Amino acid sequence: MSLRFNLLKTSEKSLRLGKLISIKNEQKIILDTPNCLAYTGRGCVPHLTPDNLHNIPLVEAVNVTLEHFIDVQPPPSTQFPDGIHKFLNFEEYLVFIDVRDSGNLKPVSNNTDKYVSVYTCHGVRQVMSDSYIEYMNIYKPDVFASLADKITDEVPSLKRIKKSVDRTLKWLDDALNNVKVGIHVFGVLTGHNNREERIRSAQETAKRNVSGFVLNGNFLGNTSRERINILKSSLDNLPSNKPRLTYGLGAPEDILLGVSEGIDLFDTHYAVKMTDAGHAFTFSLDVKNDLDSSKNQKTINLWNTNFCDDTQPLLVGCQCYSCQNHTRAYIHHLLNTHEMLASVLLMSHNLFHYTIFFKNIRESISQGTFFSKAEQFFKIYGDGFKQEKQEKEMIDSSTIILKN
Repeated sequence: MSLRFNLLKTSEKSLRLGKLISIKNEQKIILDTPNCLAYTGRGCVPHLTPDNLHNIPLVEAVNVTLEHFIDVQPPPSTQFPDGIHKFLNFEEYLVFIDVRDSGNLKPVSNNTDKYVSVYTCHGVRQVMSDSYIEYMNIYKPDVFASLADKITDEVPSLKRIKKSVDRTLKWLDDALNNVKVGIHVFGVLTGHNNREERIRSAQETAKRNVSGFVLNGNFLGNTSRERINILKSSLDNLPSNKPRLTYGLGAPEDILLGVSEGIDLFDTHYAVKMTDAGHAFTFSLDVKNDLDSSKNQKTINLWNTNFCDDTQPLLVGCQCYSCQNHTRAYIHHLLNTHEMLASVLLMSHNLFHYTIFFKNIRESISQGTFFSKAEQFFKIYGDGFKQEKQEKEMIDSSTIILKN
């Protein structure tokens, strides 16, 4: 399997437009960037069957988490001889595997030089570096993230942060030296909130023969601006010719800030979170075409009784299956009767809408209109973030960043 990243366009303001191309058994998958990897739980996109997922045409890649499979070791899925693509019915997608759940990174007991602790439905388990590489050689994903000592402490010491960087680099070397040919490795950048250690992690990882980089935005501050400022220490020290994947930046304003700093790939856990809450996406980068923008809402809450007799689709003009076939009133009814179909229809819409949002971002970069549209986005939807003082400060700061 071959994997290459073609950087098509860059700008002095860090904007990037590219293509991540995977070729395996004469099958070519082209992932235009900036883009997203569909979040999965226990091997499937939450609430969707493979048929549902196939109806969302812009989904080209999925993010699978070993943490969801490792209740016992070795995981029973490693006994399947044909690899993770066929086991999970993801043969048409680029499959990326990481150890821990990027969307729900729970603090667990401390890691050691020999293993990483993970949180499973049957309690805490430990993953050894050699075991992890063995599983990846069996699964044969397109790409996997190297084992990493991710810090979940609220206030880690400098000694703890340095140890995290050292362990992660050692485990990266183990992966690169022992992975089978054709399986590609993304190096994970650590350093938590320490600028010097983040720079060291980025520079040392960039010296290795990695196919890309993973940055974790979780536990790095309460606002988008705080997280981006910390991640920027890593981003500024990476080569431009390899893709960057980031966790913890899921809301649309997070994505716009991340794209403006040169991030290529994001996860979709935010879409899952909003679906579970009964919300449907209505935001748009192209404000002129967004009929709901006058309400300054990124989402609508389908639990709201105002929708009990609303015969409009979730979003007027949306081409997803849910909007083409069902109404707000019907989905409101399904939620109140606790029907599983409510989550299926909401997730179908939200994931479809999310991928369209990324498509619009790519088009705006190509046309040179990204920053003007992003600034307009913050103006239109800014009032919806006034629930907390921190969120309001984040919007003001974000607009300044985008202007610069």
